[in-house]
Amino acid sequence: MKYDGIVIYSDLDGTLLDDRRKLSKENLDAISRFVSQGGSFAVATGRMERTTLINFPQLTINSPSIFFNGALVFDVKAKEVLFSTLMPEGLVPMLRDIAARYPTACVEVNVRGKAYVVNMNDIIRIQLEREGLEGIECSWQDLPGDWLKVLFADKHEVLELIKADLDRLGRKDINIMFSESELLDIMARGVSKGAALKKLRDLYKDRWKLLVAVGDNDNDYEMLKQADLGIAVSNATPKVKSVADYIIDHHNIPCMPQVLDILDSHLHHGLKLKKCW
Repeated sequence: MKYDGIVIYSDLDGTLLDDRRKLSKENLDAISRFVSQGGSFAVATGRMERTTLINFPQLTINSPSIFFNGALVFDVKAKEVLFSTLMPEGLVPMLRDIAARYPTACVEVNVRGKAYVVNMNDIIRIQLEREGLEGIECSWQDLPGDWLKVLFADKHEVLELIKADLDRLGRKDINIMFSESELLDIMARGVSKGAALKKLRDLYKDRWKLLVAVGDNDNDYEMLKQADLGIAVSNATPKVKSVADYIIDHHNIPCMPQVLDILDSHLHHGLKLKKCW
């Protein structure tokens, strides 16, 4: 079929979803058409897998998806975890010390299917509501183990200061990046959407002939670098645009029809893979 062996990984917020965090009919129709003609589609997001299943049940996903910015790869169809990477233990003293410097900042700790919140603020309250989750407010000492991701939520200028504080610690066991302007994500060292995509690419190298990635924020940077075709929406950060092969319209204009137009052009002129696996 037309799209046999072609795989698309798309970010959700700021890319596939519009400003209202809605999935357009145009994007749904384009994804369905792509999959019906042999393509493989999956999401790569900082969100947990449960929010995708709850909020977007109509989304046609037929390839293992990337969640928690790469800390979890989950086959939505088979409901099976392919691999996951937990954060190092013993981070509470460091996080508590930094959080104490910024009283407006909220800390959210993600484990499988649950979000634990220290110092709830409106940013996290809105995030949890739109993702269909109930945050579990707790103290530092009541946090459970097996963390997949931690995030700080506050105004961007505050998060820049928090990131600078974290970077100054020089820790080699965590990875820090922005997923949105008001969300700063922390995962285990080596965890990223790009690292997860590389594992998947190695796993399915006999079946995937062209890998496409679409994104907007810094947590999509490594993913676009891994792809044969990296596509950024026009609202993407300069860092992400710097590694994109194509820049398409703002995410309020459905991106998937534009992605298929690019693919069709490549198919018409013959596939030329930019990067070597």
